[in-house]
Amino acid sequence: MKNLIIIIGTIILGALIVNTLVLGDTNSLKSTAKDIVDEGTTAIMNNIKFDSISS
Repeated sequence: MKNLIIIIGTIILGALIVNTLVLGDTNSLKSTAKDIVDEGTTAIMNNIKFDSISS
């Protein structure tokens, strides 16, 4: 019985951590990664010189 309570508690704790860190709204890993990708994309687009590219 004790092992079952530990397993259920671990599953609930894991679900809480995933919900908070990954699926959260403003300060989650998902939103932070999106911000980093947006900044990187902006930096790349600002550094590319489209005038020098000829087809």
